[in-house]
Amino acid sequence: MKTKLFTILTVICTLVGLAVTAQKVNDVTTPLHLLQPDYPIPYGKPEVDDIIKTIDKIYNYLNESTPAKLQDKNTGKEITDFSKVDENTIFMPGDFRLNSYEWGVTYAGMLLASKTSGDPKYAAYTSERLNFMGKALDAFTKFEEQNPGAKYTLYRSVHPHALDDCGAICAAMIKASSSGKAQNLDSRIKSYIDYISNKQFRFEDKTLARNRPQPNSLWLDDLFMSVPALAQMGSYSGDNKYFDDAVKQVIQFSKRMFNYEKGLYMHGWIMDMEEHPQFHWGRANGWAVMTLVELLEVLPEDYPERDKVLDLLKRHIQGLASYQDGTGFWHQLIDRNDTYLETSATAIYTYAIARAINRGYVDAKVYGPVACLAWNAVATKVNEKGQVEGTCVGTGMGFDPAFYYYRPVNVFAAHGYGPVILAGAEMIELVKTHDIRINDSSLQFYTEKKKTEWRFDFGNGKVTDGYQAVTPATLYSKENGFGIISEIALKAGQKNGSNKATDDWISSDAPFYFQVDVPEGRYKITLTLGNARETTATTVKAESRRLMLENIQTKKGEIVTKTIIVDRRSPQINATEEIRRKTREMTFANWDKHLTLEFNGPHPCVSSVIIEEANDLPVIYLAGNSTVVDQEYEPWASWGQMFTRFLKPEIVVANYAESGETLKAFRRENRLKKVLSMMKPGDYLFIEFAHNDQKPGGNHVEPYTTYQDELRYYIQSAKEKGAQTVLVSSTNRRKFDEEGKIVNTLEEYPDAIRQLAARENSPLVDLNAMSKIFYESLGVENSKNAFVHYPANTFPNQDKPLADNTHFNPYGAYELAKCVVQELIDNDHELKKYIVDDWKTFDPKQPDSWQNFFWPDSPSYELLKPDGN
Repeated sequence: MKTKLFTILTVICTLVGLAVTAQKVNDVTTPLHLLQPDYPIPYGKPEVDDIIKTIDKIYNYLNESTPAKLQDKNTGKEITDFSKVDENTIFMPGDFRLNSYEWGVTYAGMLLASKTSGDPKYAAYTSERLNFMGKALDAFTKFEEQNPGAKYTLYRSVHPHALDDCGAICAAMIKASSSGKAQNLDSRIKSYIDYISNKQFRFEDKTLARNRPQPNSLWLDDLFMSVPALAQMGSYSGDNKYFDDAVKQVIQFSKRMFNYEKGLYMHGWIMDMEEHPQFHWGRANGWAVMTLVELLEVLPEDYPERDKVLDLLKRHIQGLASYQDGTGFWHQLIDRNDTYLETSATAIYTYAIARAINRGYVDAKVYGPVACLAWNAVATKVNEKGQVEGTCVGTGMGFDPAFYYYRPVNVFAAHGYGPVILAGAEMIELVKTHDIRINDSSLQFYTEKKKTEWRFDFGNGKVTDGYQAVTPATLYSKENGFGIISEIALKAGQKNGSNKATDDWISSDAPFYFQVDVPEGRYKITLTLGNARETTATTVKAESRRLMLENIQTKKGEIVTKTIIVDRRSPQINATEEIRRKTREMTFANWDKHLTLEFNGPHPCVSSVIIEEANDLPVIYLAGNSTVVDQEYEPWASWGQMFTRFLKPEIVVANYAESGETLKAFRRENRLKKVLSMMKPGDYLFIEFAHNDQKPGGNHVEPYTTYQDELRYYIQSAKEKGAQTVLVSSTNRRKFDEEGKIVNTLEEYPDAIRQLAARENSPLVDLNAMSKIFYESLGVENSKNAFVHYPANTFPNQDKPLADNTHFNPYGAYELAKCVVQELIDNDHELKKYIVDDWKTFDPKQPDSWQNFFWPDSPSYELLKPDGN
């Protein structure tokens, strides 16, 4: 007995010991990073079935609590004969108003829920109520015709007095009508659109506005109360004037109300206020971001300002994502974490972000987890009855925090229902179409980034798979988005062989262009040059005559492949700001929407062109004046457009210099702002100014004070972006003294920039010193061959000599670009690793022969000298 008892006790002690051991958790016994966090809301991938269950709860509640019936408000009796309506007829009361703008959102949500879930009952909810409402409002219209001056409860649904009365409802009516889910609503749609387009109060610039709570007030909410309806009408009617108005509203609201630093909109803007207080109210920002995705949904792909709308959407989503709370919600005032977490705004953001992902506007890997977290949060606010909790009630415009902090929430705030349905519907699509997994405890989206590239096979032979054919007859057209521009007929050749891309080609005895429509960005371009039948010699320039490849010669049967990097830029900074260009710039190739390649030389020949995005490469930005700019026309040139010739295809040159510029003007015209908007860590900013800064006037700066102050601003601005500056002292003007030495016409500015470079520990390219040596090496007369000095009749329509002692011709610009490169090497600058392998040491005391310099002129000439001196 004692033995048995001892055995039992031993077993019990052993089990207890094992239990204690099992419960011991430390870094040795347990992978702590796999412990489950105590999330306040569900975390992970939403399941489609669960999303549908949430939508179903709302549907069931609303289907019961929003009857589509008329009744007499005095007797409470239902009216089934619509010809009997009178001033006592109302919609049968339910929990919500069928004709409110909030219900316009709900109708749209139900339509989308049917589309993504496949269940027709949701769309039936919308069909039943919109068809009912259309008949009812038609009946009231007849009643009014028979009883002039009569007033009735639904008067403002027949005669809208504000955007709230008609905008969202109109958009839902058009969606339902165009999808066949509603009938006979065109007269009502026409009436509502007429109010939005012609009767709502507007500013002088045609921005939709109100006169409350102050005269000339902009409500951010009104973007949603107008633009989706206008956009839908543009699609429904085929009339672009509605798209024009819709986009105008987005741009003009955003100019006044979008904070680019935060990526958020202010709620209200009053014209007469000297300052504009910024309260970033959640739901108003929701209306704005939903407006953007709704507009993009129907705006034609080739609409001129579509890119501005898309830019705003991306910036807004980026801003919103940065303020998401750890619970998945957003705050009532987005950027004030001590305000309450609000449901309707969170739901709208969920819908808009998910839609943006589904349409490819934003990266799923970045924003997919944001949308999932947000949906999981929103779903917790749908109670068992199907009511949406945590929604702020209707809210006017305020200019103090308390107004927003203490707005009530209520389950009967109609603003939450449509957004939650829309969010759920779009999340169904997101979950169905994306690979979403938990990896190391975190939610991850897995997508393969599609490589953006364009491939072109030149010639009349068989086309390589994956390439587009370019024959001599393939002239550029907007419809194709690519093609040749040439003043003469081009020649096509081919041979029998196994390589379709190189067995045919296009050649010429004169320069020709190839244009491709591509978005703003940097591009790696692989060119196959030469052919099987003849010797060729090809010089390649890009955009505004940037020298990319110099006189590439091939023997008969020799094929060479060369790679270049080209910057294709736009004046647009964001949706509401752009570089303020001069009139002369408007037609320059640097600013159009094409990537332009010029094939020039004695016998240019090309077999294929491959264009790929290269936006991850480091960039050298150039800021300067006419001595730096990409000069558009012969015979003018600057070192900036020759610099590209001497760099490997591992770095980009983005030349934002412009003729006549000064440090102040470059900032004032938003040129520096554009550069900074593109700049990323690891980039470079070259700065050369002085020629125009020394002149009297508003742009004048003193060398050792304001000149250096302005340069410091540029240096600091680039530093804040993680970029490095290279100061460039300005090229001398061509002015010799009696002894054949260059006269310093730039006064103290070169010394001032040298001094600043030393103080700021900034790399310096002393182009001022090197240009002096270069000019003096050539001598008084021969130095003219580096500048635009030409006798009359050298160029078409040139009846007078050209004699400019500031601006260079291609030879002078080429040699000065060599000076810049040699300075980088001599200074052991990190950029020297990007210098081409065929570089030969350059000494400005022994410049290249101007007599032997080869430059095939581009077809375009201009006799008028560039701005600046």
